[in-house]
Amino acid sequence: MKCSTRATAAVAVFGVAVVFSSCGGVGREPSAESLSDDTTTTVVSEQSLNTTTTLAVEVGETGDDVDEASDRVGNRVSVVTTTTIPVPSEVAASDDALALSRYGVGDHRFGDDANEVITSLAELFGLPSSDVTRRYREGESGEFVDRNSDFVFVDLFGRETCFDSGFCVESAGEVDHQMVFSGWTLREATGALVTNGGVGIGSRWSAFTSVMTVEPAGCGMYSTGVYRGMNLEVRSLAEPFATDEEIITDPEKIVVTAMSAGDIRMSLHPAC
Repeated sequence: MKCSTRATAAVAVFGVAVVFSSCGGVGREPSAESLSDDTTTTVVSEQSLNTTTTLAVEVGETGDDVDEASDRVGNRVSVVTTTTIPVPSEVAASDDALALSRYGVGDHRFGDDANEVITSLAELFGLPSSDVTRRYREGESGEFVDRNSDFVFVDLFGRETCFDSGFCVESAGEVDHQMVFSGWTLREATGALVTNGGVGIGSRWSAFTSVMTVEPAGCGMYSTGVYRGMNLEVRSLAEPFATDEEIITDPEKIVVTAMSAGDIRMSLHPAC
């Protein structure tokens, strides 16, 4: 089973999961929207992990190889979102760090069975703090949107599974019971999740200027960036991102506050 190859519209978003206090709200946090008939929240019990190798999700309404899938995902423009949070401390990778990449996380690659990926991560991070499956509708242009046309996704069904570590797994599929790992997001500091190059939540742009780009234009104190095919949200600790020509803030004062890769749910409403 592979993710749908039908492309969704790339959306430039400088939003936040709940709200940027300075920019208004767009986001991807389940709590920021009312759950509809197309949305199912699954409570995963510890017993389910002990008795089965999958974490199944029920919904009320149902309707290439890894490198190819990874390249497709890597070429898609996707922007992570985050809440306004305190400035994170410098990242410190643990010895058993799971490496984040444009292809997945650790040994898990985009296109792998979603249940297997989630079960494996639950053994490391504990039971998911939230697990929501949504059904999208195919629009006239071939993209998949939610019932209110607020979000766009890569396939008919999308599942978002989040852990207390701040790491969320995105899954996609044409049917709800057969999804694949399609993307990830990270919004909180944890030493167990960094890239092989050491980039994580709390990293300073000054340490990675040769391999990390930051957009000059942003939403107040926030902007976006890219590191080796992964999308970043960054925060300025000094001057705001005021123009689209140059960044006036010292790179030492620009901090990574969120990261993502792959196909994730995208807001259709820019915040700024």
